[in-house]
Amino acid sequence: MKDRNVISWAIISMFGFLVINFLMSRTFVGLATSMSEFWRSTFLAIALYAVTIVLAALDWKPSFYLMGLVIALYTLSLISVLITMWSYDKATFMIRVLMSAGSIAVMVINAYWLVLALRLRKRERDKRDRERFRHQNEVDK
Repeated sequence: MKDRNVISWAIISMFGFLVINFLMSRTFVGLATSMSEFWRSTFLAIALYAVTIVLAALDWKPSFYLMGLVIALYTLSLISVLITMWSYDKATFMIRVLMSAGSIAVMVINAYWLVLALRLRKRERDKRDRERFRHQNEVDK
């Protein structure tokens, strides 16, 4: 099920999350997070994304399901960014809007990845069905 488009959008999703994660650790956002916490979450995100991307590049069939779980996990993190931005008064209105827009943009990227992955899954299923039915017709003759 190797598909460059799906893999490329997963990489874009990872970088989008990393940018949002980096910005959330900055002082202008108004949250008190340590750099060690930032680096821990960054390394974990890179590891999870990298493992699933490498498995997809190696054409391991279930890799896209695992990648979907990773992307869903980090989409929940982006929802958390939205909630944090609008429930705390520490950031200015402009920072809230920009961080929210960035989070929503990455969520749209993640939704587009899902559409691509579902199309890929359908294409693979249709290919498998054609092969199975062709084999079945040959057996029936």
